[in-house]
Formats: sequence, structure tokens, C-alpha cells
Amino acid sequence: MDFIEVLDTARADLSKNKFSKKVGVLRSAVLSWYNNGVIPKDEVLEKLAEISALPVEIVLFSAYAEKIHNPVIAELLRNNSNLSAH
Repeated sequence: MDFIEVLDTARADLSKNKFSKKVGVLRSAVLSWYNNGVIPKDEVLEKLAEISALPVEIVLFSAYAEKIHNPVIAELLRNNSNLSAH
């Protein structure tokens, strides 16, 4: 699962504006996550896990896999055998 999939799962059918309010961030922050690959702070990632009902580990691993920009490490993080992919 990549970070955009995490965002889409957390967002469900909400508009980006309503989603930003639910997460407690500005709409511009949500747009930067989607459009610019910006990864939010850990507190926000934890909120995304809560909203999406995904394990926090999946959300964190997906986010950090994107953040490090190393395809080999990213693949290892995404496919960690200790986590169940959704």
C-alpha cells in the first residue's frame, strides 16, 4: 500500500476540504500531500490511521517509504512480512 492509497482510504468519500477539517489541517496541506508528495508529521499520520482504521504501522511505513525515495528500501517497508497489507 502506498501513501496515496492510505490517503484515499482515510478520505473515503469526503471532499478534500471536508477531509482536511476532519484531520485538522489546512486544505493546502492535503493538496500538498496529494500533489507534491509531502509527508505529514507523525501526529497527523497517527490521525490518518485512526480515521482510516488502518494499522498505524501500515500508515507510517507507507509514508516513510515515500519519504526516503529509495525504491529498494521502500519496497522492503511496504512488504514487511510482519504487517498485513490491506
